[in-house]
Amino acid sequence: MAMTVKRRRDDNFPRVVVHKVADIRGGVSVDTKELGGDILLEGTPLSAPENGVCHAVKIARVVGDVGATEKSVKIAKGHNFRVDDAVMVDEAKVATKITKIDAEAKDYDTITIKAAVGELKKGAILVEAKEESANASALKYLPVAIAGQNVVIEPKSNLIVDAWVFAVTTGHALPSCIRKSLTGVVNY
Repeated sequence: MAMTVKRRRDDNFPRVVVHKVADIRGGVSVDTKELGGDILLEGTPLSAPENGVCHAVKIARVVGDVGATEKSVKIAKGHNFRVDDAVMVDEAKVATKITKIDAEAKDYDTITIKAAVGELKKGAILVEAKEESANASALKYLPVAIAGQNVVIEPKSNLIVDAWVFAVTTGHALPSCIRKSLTGVVNY
């Protein structure tokens, strides 16, 4: 029987958790069927378990200014969005579907969305929405914890990660619609 050793460095991914206080004992299993990308980043918000499985609350930082009518948005690498995911900037605003993801650039991915979400400044955050909406968007999953480490996503396999309910983070991109659910996570 042959043995395979895979080496991987994740130096390019940001570390956001500074202090871990209280976790969900034993970690959680995260649904990989709905995740895009290669890695679940440290600090990714996680939902409460449904039938024993948590869901990642997908977020992405905008890396360039976007005009009010533009449908092309540059987002930072490391996101977990896929084509046909609905995105929004905040609750009770416009939510629209992703129609295309271009990952050719080295420093960012460009997503094409069905309808404009309004003017966005560099550093704004896109969040996964439950469904498309003109002015009544809502989060697809309510977060209860954050992932405590970077974990490589293996398709069609279990993804186990430590989930922190109380933690201190720094420089973490969390919009207000997520922060209000994660009251135990302090970001400075």
